Amino acid sequence: MKLNRGPAILVFRSAALGDFIMAVPALAEIRNVFPNYQVILLTTTSGSESLRAKAASYAGTNSTPWTSFVEPHLVDKTLSLRDVSSMRGVLIARSELSAYKFDFCIMLNDPGAGLEGRFKKLLMLKVIAGLFVPVLGWRRRRLSNSNRITAHQQVVSRHHVHGPLQFLSEMTPPRKYEDKDLVFDLRPGHDAIAWASTWLRENHLHDRKRLVALAPGSIQPHKRWPLESFMSLLVSLLARYDDAHFIVIGTPSDKELGDVLTAVDPQRVYNLAGITSITQSAALLQQCHLLVGNDGGAMHLGDAMGCKVVSIVPGIEFPDSIEPWHNKALAVRHPIACSPCYNFVSCPQRHNRCMTELPVERVLANCSLVLDQQ
Repeated sequence: MKLNRGPAILVFRSAALGDFIMAVPALAEIRNVFPNYQVILLTTTSGSESLRAKAASYAGTNSTPWTSFVEPHLVDKTLSLRDVSSMRGVLIARSELSAYKFDFCIMLNDPGAGLEGRFKKLLMLKVIAGLFVPVLGWRRRRLSNSNRITAHQQVVSRHHVHGPLQFLSEMTPPRKYEDKDLVFDLRPGHDAIAWASTWLRENHLHDRKRLVALAPGSIQPHKRWPLESFMSLLVSLLARYDDAHFIVIGTPSDKELGDVLTAVDPQRVYNLAGITSITQSAALLQQCHLLVGNDGGAMHLGDAMGCKVVSIVPGIEFPDSIEPWHNKALAVRHPIACSPCYNFVSCPQRHNRCMTELPVERVLANCSLVLDQQ
């Protein structure tokens, strides 16, 4: 294979849709700081086999379709592998990227990523890119507070957007950034935009004053607000805003949830769960006035597309750490004593109260804040 002689950077980010979107400002900073470099992205949905399987349920045959949102304006090439945690996966990556001579690597981590995981990724990048290729972003933020527990909490409670930007502080000299300067430059593509425009026009929704998207699903069951609560919310919104129309988005596994919601008012509620691709959903969200749903990739996608978002956030992580970046104030949580639990598979207490006890009235109030201004 002919060696690519241009200057190149290898960027590693393991993430499904939501976490990938929260790393987009870091990708934009890489492009801004290194405009003359080729940016090669190495990615996988997760280091966990079970989480990779769940992500595959909505990602389809292309295991990371969301990377198309950043190509080619932020990323020149993407190598998406099913697994980079095994030596076999690492060797595949090294073979696939052997045409490039990397000047350095950048690791995009979450704020609370553990040292063991960071070192494993560091070793992986050294095997792929070369032992002497410098790696940025692998160091953990210093805990300056004398109370180490409090200091650690300050690190992990930072918004996840900040973690991938760690590489800037490791540069020589270190670079700083302002929150106001961070951009989520996701582009769904001309085909998806054309599809969304056509669908809205064919369903006579292109000039609607109030168009609301609903995302009632989640790949993790303990992150779901009860369907009965979504139904109550929908009934209230239908009654309060007689000109509003609703679109249910989600994965094929969310189709049944969408069918239940559509049955509330088939004339004003449309079920597109499992029908639209991720890029088509993004283009559709560009035209929506509001998105309301469970914490997850759809919330961050809507936020990046400029849609107002009311996200229903479980007590898994600290407040203001995972809420959609531009819509933090509209997010709704139900604080309980056992949060944050940091359990991403199930509720450790088996009661899921942070979701089941969250009142419909609180979600409705935030939705009304948005819709009353339309």
